[in-house]
Amino acid sequence: MTRTADPDLITLGVSPRSVTAEPATITSAFDRVAATAPDAVAVTDGTTSLTYAELGRHADEVARGLAALGVAPGDIVVVCLDRGAELVAVLLGVLKAGAVYAPTDPSYPLNRRAHTVRDTGAKVVITKLVDLDVPAKTVTPDEVRALAADGRTAAVEPGDPAYVIYTSGSTGEPKGVVVPHRNVTWLVESTRDEYRLGGGDVWTLFHSSAFDFSVWEIWGCLLTGGRLVVVSYVDSRNPERFRDLLLAESVTVLNQTPSAFAQLLAVPHDEIGVRLLIFGGEPLDTRSLLPWFDAHPDCRVVNMFGITETTVHVTEQTVTRTLAEVGSRSVGRPLPGWYVYVLDELGELVPPGTSGEIHVGGAGVALGYLNRPELTAARFPADPFRGGTMYRSGDLGRLLPDGTLEHLGRLDSQVKIRGHRIELDEIRAVLQAHPGVHSSAVVVRRAVADDPNTARLDAYVTPSDQVDVEDVAAHARASLPAYMTPATITVLDTLPLTVNGKLDESALPEPVSAPSAPVAGDLGDRIRHIWTRVLGTDVGPEDDFFVVGGNSLHAVNVIAEMRADGIALRLVDLMRNPTPRALATALSGA
Repeated sequence: MTRTADPDLITLGVSPRSVTAEPATITSAFDRVAATAPDAVAVTDGTTSLTYAELGRHADEVARGLAALGVAPGDIVVVCLDRGAELVAVLLGVLKAGAVYAPTDPSYPLNRRAHTVRDTGAKVVITKLVDLDVPAKTVTPDEVRALAADGRTAAVEPGDPAYVIYTSGSTGEPKGVVVPHRNVTWLVESTRDEYRLGGGDVWTLFHSSAFDFSVWEIWGCLLTGGRLVVVSYVDSRNPERFRDLLLAESVTVLNQTPSAFAQLLAVPHDEIGVRLLIFGGEPLDTRSLLPWFDAHPDCRVVNMFGITETTVHVTEQTVTRTLAEVGSRSVGRPLPGWYVYVLDELGELVPPGTSGEIHVGGAGVALGYLNRPELTAARFPADPFRGGTMYRSGDLGRLLPDGTLEHLGRLDSQVKIRGHRIELDEIRAVLQAHPGVHSSAVVVRRAVADDPNTARLDAYVTPSDQVDVEDVAAHARASLPAYMTPATITVLDTLPLTVNGKLDESALPEPVSAPSAPVAGDLGDRIRHIWTRVLGTDVGPEDDFFVVGGNSLHAVNVIAEMRADGIALRLVDLMRNPTPRALATALSGA
């Protein structure tokens, strides 16, 4: 039932654009593109290129192979593969089988990957890993295709689930968001004409398939006839190599988190020919874009606010140089079919300019959380204004009189670091699962106050009896991805509290110990571990910091983390000794 409210307030959070499109499935939309341009290249990863016809046939074989394995329409298939053309074919194949794909990244800890398999109840996992000890049949993509028999792929409906992507959860376990086909195809239709997306575009697949930004990258490209260029993990962490790839592949549509883009801005980029640059994943400091506008005045820059539970994107704001100069925090107005409400604690619409909790209704709202009916009911209440359901975002914002939304941060302990959405309570729950930990707190600090790229997680624990910090650190690394692993762990007798009984973050001392040193490691091992975590790639003893992806932004973060680990380091030391072995030798000598 809809609620009676001021109609002017209800229409504030509505798109000024309108789009007419019939609900469709991802597979039917892909098949239409493939029938129109079968010989056009659909995806390439540097070693493999597949045309739309070839990608379709590859996916059909995956679908029929899954059927031979007993996968029925509606079943969930876990996909744990590195980025590549093969990954894209497998995801499409799962959908063509009428099944639901649940991606998990091979770089995640074993416990987290195993949780995805257990929580989804998947009977089949498509992976090349051999260490995934789960109650499911694990098969490689080639093994699936080899099982393909003659037959048709399964039919699905627009309202059927397409994928489950896991987000950080406050209970200590990630929660799976279930998104139907129609949400994805409507997202594409709501942006196709506005951004002139078509067969002449070249997109990048920069992000992990376990990050919902990849949904937009993959299907936004393939459902509009573009060519998808897969960016390897190594290239994604090395701005020079990534810049060279953008040039070599003539990329026209680039999607980035602000943190990742800051690395690209740090290298010469004048020759890049991107025509459309879309930001998402975390708040954007528009002032940082001024160098880009200087070099690329004809590139359209769009800032999008979005949530996994509302299908990647919700709002759009074309960022102009003028907006960048004033440091605008606007994330624009909703996409056609999406609605934004800002409500107070009683669930009432607030006047323009007044802050409140952002709620999202309309075409992008997910089906809910997998196996979490109570949480789904709490976070996906009925939309009293337009019917259907809406999503309580937990984000603070305000709608301005012109209908644009300003995003003002989180209402709870959820934060974003380098594009990853993180529940601090999830990290706390993992720490407190250690038998030596009685209570814990996790806070975000920045080595440079106004630079989000220098953000790190600092943990504080109180012991239940005696606690070994290194053992707690190993416990955390076994359960959490690298981006959620605390940079430091400090032991306190008690956690400081406010008069209201809440954690007093301002009273927490500076961190004094770090989890980065292996239990039996020497100085070189400690340096390698810190660099590995900051750069997001394995670092060997002879690897050059600046060759494997490090830049000045990383250097600031590395220096801060090494100092927190008790290793005094100056930038000049790093410049003169850019490998772990050389730096360890130099510091030991000093």
